[in-house]
Amino acid sequence: MSLPPQHRLTEKRAFREIFEKPCVASDPFFKIMARLNGQNCSRLGLAISRKVDRRAVQRNRLKRLIRESFRQQIAANLDVTAANYLVLPRSQAVTISHAEVFERLARLWNNVNRKLRPQDLSQR
Repeated sequence: MSLPPQHRLTEKRAFREIFEKPCVASDPFFKIMARLNGQNCSRLGLAISRKVDRRAVQRNRLKRLIRESFRQQIAANLDVTAANYLVLPRSQAVTISHAEVFERLARLWNNVNRKLRPQDLSQR
């Protein structure tokens, strides 16, 4: 099942905005950068370079797992912050199991959402 178009981050401008003033959560395997988008849904962007792993199979595996983790967050109603998220896996991410990828990403989604909420409340 693919990620619906309204949840995809595709514009160069949106990526640039995230890099300018991000809210960051990271661990040795992943880095998630986020920024409020002022829309009614969250969007996901991925930046997985060949430095992470030269093999496309491993990079595509990470993409599938990250998208699925994002879908689970949306289904769990953690999409209330309506932000743009950019996930940057690190080279160690290809060495961990599927279950550990989901566990680590779930922790990072919660951390970055917690950091975004105070900003969200002060803007109202």
